[in-house]
Amino acid sequence: MFISYSHAADSDYVAKLAAHLTAAGVVVWFDQKVVTGDRWSRVIQQQIDTCAAFIVVMSPASNKSDWVDREIDQAQLRGKPVFPLLLGGERFFRLAHLQFVDVTGDRMPPAGFVAQLHSAQTAAPAAFAAPVVVTVDAAILERQHTDAVTMYERGDYAEAADLLRHVIADRTRVQGADHPDTLNSRHDLANSIGESGDRAEAVRLYRTLVADRIRVLGVDHPDTLDSRHNLAYNIGEGGDRAEAVRLFRTLVADHIRVLGVDDPETLTARHNLAYNIGEIGNRAEAVRLLRTLVADRNRILGADHLHTLSTRHNLAYNIGQGGDRAEAVRLLRQVVADHVRVLGADHPETEISRQALKNFGG
Repeated sequence: MFISYSHAADSDYVAKLAAHLTAAGVVVWFDQKVVTGDRWSRVIQQQIDTCAAFIVVMSPASNKSDWVDREIDQAQLRGKPVFPLLLGGERFFRLAHLQFVDVTGDRMPPAGFVAQLHSAQTAAPAAFAAPVVVTVDAAILERQHTDAVTMYERGDYAEAADLLRHVIADRTRVQGADHPDTLNSRHDLANSIGESGDRAEAVRLYRTLVADRIRVLGVDHPDTLDSRHNLAYNIGEGGDRAEAVRLFRTLVADHIRVLGVDDPETLTARHNLAYNIGEIGNRAEAVRLLRTLVADRNRILGADHLHTLSTRHNLAYNIGQGGDRAEAVRLLRQVVADHVRVLGADHPETEISRQALKNFGG
C-alpha cells in the first residue's frame, strides 16, 4: 500500500498509521523509506506503479501539497484503487466520488478499512517491489529545487524547507558541497526557515552560508551579497535592529561599489537599512534616507512599482512615528489611494497602509 501524505505536516500520524497497518499484516510503503538522493523521483513513481492500492491522507496541508497532487495523478493514471483517510479539514474535491474514512483526532482506521486493504493486497500479490536506487542527476535536482521555490512563493514555507533539505543533501553528494547550485539551495532553505518564523535558525544558516560563499565565490559576488542581505534582514526581524543596521550600512556601500547606485538590489538594501534605522528610534535619519529613496525608486522603477509604493508607505510611517502625524496622514492617504488603484482594495499591502492611516488618525 502506497501512503501519500504531507511530509511537512502529517509525518507523525503516518508513521503511527504505517505501524498500525503493518501490525495488521498490511504491507505499506511511504516516502520516508526513500534513500537520500531518490526522494520525489523515479523511485516514488515506481512504488505507485507497482502498489496494490493507494492510501491518501487528506488534511489541509496535503490538500495544498504539490507532492500529494502528483502522486494522486500517477495513481489514477495507473488505475490504482484509492482509499482516502480524512485526518483534518475537508475531503479533496478531486476525490469527492470516493468514500472516505474519518480518522480525525489522529485515530487509526477501523477493522473494515484494514479488511479492504487486505482484499486489495490479496488481489494483486505480484504488485510489490522493493525500493530501488536510481541515479539522480543535476537536472532532477534542479526540478526539485524549482518546485520548492514554487512552494515558497505560494507561502508553504515548511514544505519548501522540507524538500530543500533533501535537495541540499543530494546536491552535496552529486555536485559537491561548494557547487553554486548547492549554495543556492542552502540560501533558499534559510530563507524558507526565516519566513516560517524561525529567525534564529535562519541566522545560523546564513552566517555559515555567507562564510562559504565568500570562500567559494568571493566577497563581491552577487550571490554573496544576496546572502549577506538576507542575514542582515533576518537578524533585524529577529530583534537585533542595531546589528542589522551595522550590517546593512556595510552592505549598501558594497552594493554601490559592486552593482552601482541604481541597481534594484542596491535600492532594496537601502530600503532595509532605512527601515531598521527607524526601528532603533532614529526616525529623522530614516526619513532623510527614505525621501531620497522614494525619488530614486520613482525614477528607476516607476511610481506604481510595488517597491516604490512600499518605500512611500515606510516614509509616511516614519514621519508619523517621528511626531508629524498630520503629514503622515496626508502621505498615507495618497499611498492608500495608489495601492487601491494599482493592487486593488482587498490586497494585503493596501490593508497594511489603510491600517497605518487609521492608526495615525486618518
